Amino acid sequence: MFLTLTIIHVIISVILIVVVLMQHGKQQGLSGAIAGGAETFFGKNKGRTIDAMLKKFTAVVAILFVISSLALTAVAVKDAKSAAEAETAQEQTADTEGQQDVMYTLDDEGNMVDADGNIVATADELAEAQAAQEAENAENPENAEETENAESEENAEATPAE
Repeated sequence: MFLTLTIIHVIISVILIVVVLMQHGKQQGLSGAIAGGAETFFGKNKGRTIDAMLKKFTAVVAILFVISSLALTAVAVKDAKSAAEAETAQEQTADTEGQQDVMYTLDDEGNMVDADGNIVATADELAEAQAAQEAENAENPENAEETENAESEENAEATPAE
């Protein structure tokens, strides 16, 4: 679609240039005054119809040029947006896939570490998070069952490293 519109736009541009160059200027100087006098005397109607036709054709081609420019811009913006959205979706998919593959374990000091041995959370941070979780469960007993289920799943995943 973009290639087709570009080709049409170039063709319209060339036609517009040719039509504008074919028109006579308003001021032709002394030679135009002499030749113009002869032209109006001998071929008054013929000259006017060609100039009038070129003027109308120029207006039509200029309007087509503007329309093709706007259409080309709209298609380019649409393509850029869809490419950006596809790239964002691909990055999000890659991020979620990367997060699903990570396995956390506890080291000898009680720190949560990833597969490379990098500390993700210290033992103090884990204790604070657990205390905050227990305080929240004390305030909202309805959510306590859901939290206990989630904790049991986390404990099954976070096994001590040997």
